[in-house]
Amino acid sequence: MKPFDLNLLRTLDAVLSTGSVTAAAERLHLSVPATSHALARARRLLGDPLLVRAGRRLVPTPRAEALRPQ
Repeated sequence: MKPFDLNLLRTLDAVLSTGSVTAAAERLHLSVPATSHALARARRLLGDPLLVRAGRRLVPTPRAEALRPQ
């Protein structure tokens, strides 16, 4: 089994909370490209788009909602 980078969960949480890769990058003190790349890695690892565009915001998929903390 390939190790899972737990920082991807931190990035996903920030993007889910803010609804924006840019805002999540600011919150995490990362660049926008680094945050976008981490989100892409999480999408590949989990086999789900996790967030989809709805206008100017990102809306979580049902799978992403299930990953959110209770």
